[in-house]
Amino acid sequence: MTITHSNITAPQHGGTTAGAAANGEQPALHSAGCFIFKSTPSRAGPHQYFTPIHGVPGSAGRLVAMQESAASGHHHRHQIVVPSRSDPLLRTMTEPIGGPLGRRSAPGSTDPGFFSVERVLILMAAVSAIIAVVGKFHCRQTGWTTPDQYSTVCWSVFPNSFVENKLGSLFPYFSPGATFDYPPLAGMIAGFTAWLTRWAGNGATGQLAFFDINAALIAVVWIFTVVVLARTSGRRPWDAAIVAASPLLLLAAFVSWDFWAVGLVSLGLYFFARGSTILAGAALGLATMVAPYALLVLLVLLVLGIRTGKVLPAVEALVAAGIAALVVLVPVLISNPSAWGVYLTQLIADPPSDSSIYGGYNLVAGRIGASLMSVETANVVAVILLALLVLAVVLLGLFTARRPRLASLAVVAVAGLIVVGKFSQPWHAIWLLPLLALALPRWRPLLLWQAAVITHFIAWMLFQSKQLGNIADTHAIDMPYFILAALLGAVATCAIVALTIRDMLHPQNDVIRRAGVDDPQLGALGADHTDVGAGSSKEGVTAHGLPSHD
Repeated sequence: MTITHSNITAPQHGGTTAGAAANGEQPALHSAGCFIFKSTPSRAGPHQYFTPIHGVPGSAGRLVAMQESAASGHHHRHQIVVPSRSDPLLRTMTEPIGGPLGRRSAPGSTDPGFFSVERVLILMAAVSAIIAVVGKFHCRQTGWTTPDQYSTVCWSVFPNSFVENKLGSLFPYFSPGATFDYPPLAGMIAGFTAWLTRWAGNGATGQLAFFDINAALIAVVWIFTVVVLARTSGRRPWDAAIVAASPLLLLAAFVSWDFWAVGLVSLGLYFFARGSTILAGAALGLATMVAPYALLVLLVLLVLGIRTGKVLPAVEALVAAGIAALVVLVPVLISNPSAWGVYLTQLIADPPSDSSIYGGYNLVAGRIGASLMSVETANVVAVILLALLVLAVVLLGLFTARRPRLASLAVVAVAGLIVVGKFSQPWHAIWLLPLLALALPRWRPLLLWQAAVITHFIAWMLFQSKQLGNIADTHAIDMPYFILAALLGAVATCAIVALTIRDMLHPQNDVIRRAGVDDPQLGALGADHTDVGAGSSKEGVTAHGLPSHD
């Protein structure tokens, strides 16, 4: 790329400049202020169109968007990244239907009519939600009975909790004697949806109605999450299709209330990217009251606040999160404090899940006659590993040569919890999906990871069928096969973490930064920030990859 002084403004039409460069045409001229930048296609891939500006610090891989002169009065639409061009797997998959999107379509500049990006994503998510419901058809027709619900792979927490927690007559956390296995906000959602089904009674009809209402609400949250991700990802709204058309969600979306936390965390990241730290903290605080993994996302915000020298926005988010969590928790503590105590006691006293490393060890040890790991030992080991995970997140956030992106560091934290958590379950992988869509938007590794997790989840259900129903091996699997599937899921998750850390240590491998954007989600922490930390240097760029004015 060359740089010369000029007073020439950018052309009026994006299709002749950035659009041409983005589609692999001849080098184009771009105006930014009083300079013209000459861009050439990068050798690294079809989506990397710009090369460093020599002599300008921190300009590697920077995308300089075309700007109209103030006198012209025109507004230019920034082009978006097209997956069929930028992702090798999708580029190959589009060949049977005509190949990647053509250069004359000028995405971001040409009006797409009714089928805008968001509307297409909404349609994808809606179709996926319908397919996910169809996958539960057997249990919806015959009921959720054991071991049939496991052997037919249509098990869900919703209908089972309706019966086990007596949701037809008890409201979790508020009714005397009511217990619940999820945090308070999830209990409130369960209680409210059970109240909506009171007309159906407490039998099979009520159970089915309870599942349907919860599934419908999660379908809405699914679509909402996809739209939020599209608006959070900057120039890459199509990355939200990773969630909209996720094979993992086809199996796991309607399994538990965890997807509410996924939606709230995604909303929190959206607010934070827009600089609304109070709203971001409130959304993340509510998420902790559905699934506590959101606490690690708050930790990531604090670490990056320290790294950028802007702790106040992170502290604002933390305070808002605490207040939002208390808004949910205080009514429980006032009306029925013993219910909260029972939940905390279960976290300590309950044995580890079969899918956790501790439960998996006990399954193998029990088969070979070795000594089992006690609950107390599992608690100690889990706390130690969690502390090491937090330390690793802090070290990565503060001491990498270049500041990690928010979503990337969150992936490391949440994936680590999934691997070392005492109550890890295969469906907890949905926590990672929106974070991976923002941190590692590469279809091939993400589809392989989801395939491994789906294998683990199906193996878990078939193993439960064997354990709880003792049925024939034609409808169940024995313990060694389940352990192998669980190990496959853990290894795949660790591989995703390794890829994410590689992008942190070698930013030239990060598809987001290679496209010229530093961190679309950094929000208030990224505006003219100073990158501080041992072994780091001042980057001199804003969150959007433009030169800072320091």
